[in-house]
Amino acid sequence: MGAVVVTTDAEPSVAAVAGDDSSLTRAAAARAADAYTAQLRAQAVEAAQAAVDEAVAVRADAAEAAVPDELLAELDAATAELQAAMADVEIPEIVERSRSASRDAERGEQDVVDTGTAQTTDATVDPADGATAEDAAAAEAAAAAAEAPAPDAPAEPAPAEEDASDRIADVTLPPTTDPGTTPLRAALDRVKEAAEVVSGTADQKRAEAAAAQAAAEAAAQAAAQAAAEEAARVAAEKEAQRAAWKVSLQGYANGRIPDEALCGVSFDGNARLRCDAAEALEALNAAFAAHFGRPLYVTDSYRSYGAQVACRANKGGLCAAPGTSNHGWGLAVDLAGGVQGFGTAEHQWMRENAASFQWVHPAWAQAGGSKPEPWHWEYVG
Repeated sequence: MGAVVVTTDAEPSVAAVAGDDSSLTRAAAARAADAYTAQLRAQAVEAAQAAVDEAVAVRADAAEAAVPDELLAELDAATAELQAAMADVEIPEIVERSRSASRDAERGEQDVVDTGTAQTTDATVDPADGATAEDAAAAEAAAAAAEAPAPDAPAEPAPAEEDASDRIADVTLPPTTDPGTTPLRAALDRVKEAAEVVSGTADQKRAEAAAAQAAAEAAAQAAAQAAAEEAARVAAEKEAQRAAWKVSLQGYANGRIPDEALCGVSFDGNARLRCDAAEALEALNAAFAAHFGRPLYVTDSYRSYGAQVACRANKGGLCAAPGTSNHGWGLAVDLAGGVQGFGTAEHQWMRENAASFQWVHPAWAQAGGSKPEPWHWEYVG
């Protein structure tokens, strides 16, 4: 058979290359079938690999959701089985020729053969190079198979909002009865089933966790609300109690208040005051003790009418007229322990902090006042 020269006016065909030899045509057809089978198998492996990648994503997501280990193990086993099936798929050697022809066609490369009488820009067979008409026919058939639209090619990438398990479910293999892909199909089905179970369980676990979190937040909110309501109730009760204390002695005359109507303080067993004044002095003492490491020292607090008379008799003008002293209402104290001296650290601290607890040093008792008494402090709450 002589050499075949193809000009640029027409593409070579199997029949043109093979002449009238039907055996060459059959051989080319067989090779084309092999190329087509190889292409389908390659596509099947590619689709299976996509399923493996998505299975890895499903597993990672499920592990974070605390899916039981036995379900993860089933997905791992199914994925390993699919990978083994992929490795076992035999792709006919002719697929390499098919892929090469496809790449050449995509690049638009042209082979130029010089026969001595003409030049071509299409594929040309030169027997001198050791090629045969059968090889040319097979190459043409393989290229045609490679260039043909792929049947049921893997689906386009799923939208970003679609999760990995949905993408696995969308993976399909090319429709073919080729027994070479049968194990691959079975393994892919197993991966799909395992991934669906794992993904569904992960969704359930996340829903349970979300419900538990919501319940915990609701319980915490309810507890906080209850605590706030209780604090408000206690505060209201205290305020009501203080209001009651303020008027509790109105039925008594100055210096004539019974002891049971007065209150003491924890740091001095002898001190007696109107109950709200005693409560405020407790708080003032706590702050004083925290700063100086010792409590306030009270030398006088409630003073009965008889004690006021005695004080006036003994100290003259230093004591108020009987029946007019704030001591007679249980609203004044005389302090020692350093507070009784102007210029001491204790007295200065009291000047700076006592008012925050509604205890003050009256102007007349201050240095430069009408009757300086650094020890005398009064409740003004």
